Amino acid sequence: MGTLLLFVLVGTMAVGASAQNTTSQMGGPGGPPNHMRDPDGTVWINTDIITIMANREIPQFHFWYTADENGTNAKFMTSFVMIAEFEDLNEDGAFQRSEQLFFAPLAAFEWTLTTGIIQDGDVTTEVWLKYTKSGLRTTMMPDAEPAAFNGTGDYMRFEDTTIQIWGHIYLEDYTGEVTDDHGHHCNYTVAGGSELKIDIEIGNFPFSSEDSMVALQTLQRERVITGDQNPQMHRHRIETRERFHNTTIDSMMNWTTTSGNETRFESMNTTGIERMDFIDYDTGIAQGFFSWLDTAVITWPGGITEAVPVNVSYVPTGVGLAVYLTYPYFDNGSILHDPSIGLYPDGVPSIASPIDIVLVAGIGAVALLAILIVIVRKR
Repeated sequence: MGTLLLFVLVGTMAVGASAQNTTSQMGGPGGPPNHMRDPDGTVWINTDIITIMANREIPQFHFWYTADENGTNAKFMTSFVMIAEFEDLNEDGAFQRSEQLFFAPLAAFEWTLTTGIIQDGDVTTEVWLKYTKSGLRTTMMPDAEPAAFNGTGDYMRFEDTTIQIWGHIYLEDYTGEVTDDHGHHCNYTVAGGSELKIDIEIGNFPFSSEDSMVALQTLQRERVITGDQNPQMHRHRIETRERFHNTTIDSMMNWTTTSGNETRFESMNTTGIERMDFIDYDTGIAQGFFSWLDTAVITWPGGITEAVPVNVSYVPTGVGLAVYLTYPYFDNGSILHDPSIGLYPDGVPSIASPIDIVLVAGIGAVALLAILIVIVRKR
């Protein structure tokens, strides 16, 4: 009887586990991307690999593995924090704090977040979103990520600067190229279902001279949910992928100084795509990344296009890694540049399913009951 009871209960629990796993999946492997908007304006994009949460008030993306509920084990964030004009005094093509002329935190402006989809028949092949900078905020966002400089800066100077930040996630791999009026410059591929392609377009920038440049500050950081059983906040290191060496940066590092201590990123020679990885401390596995093309395209008045180099500098700030995308002079024109964020599908954390725990506990309880029945019978 005890053996029969054990078989019946285990069989029932196994069926229940199978049913729960089936209903919890959203679309299954290779399923089309989908999105939704919360009543407060927060936008969610989901595939079978990646979940992205877009802040409703400022260009900011949280992203994690869909299988890792709410990013409990691996959660990353990319924020667009500040725009600045600077003079390249050391002629390295990249931004350092001591070179800034004017700046404004992006949290000083209002942002509109819109979304849409592209379909092929009844199948969604792309989900897109777009942040559009608009007017000045009446008050600064109190919980905005820190910019390189304190305060509101010269926000009135940048009031009429236009900034659009798009995000695209595709069902299948997307192949693109960078071209201008002189021809082809590079190819790139965006991984379907696991990578968000970002387009940054800046126009009407108030250059003070032909020698000045633009810096757009981003902040790359990990954000891991903590709890009683998992108090560790930082689980990842950031590692740059550079030409001569890779720099490893811990989340708690802080290299900032009053005059600036930014390091110029040494671009690869042949790829056209640069990258920084989030790597799990314990396993050494790369899970998330921030990448960018090393070429942008200026559209001059009259529609003439010109490909130009994009240089990058970075510095750990104690809460993450400040990464500065720098663009050359484009007065009276606009510039378009493509970074991206994403996850490596093979890096998904090992996650114990709650149903497995229940199943094991149930089997143990039934086994104990069977033993007690045998003991009682012997007595």
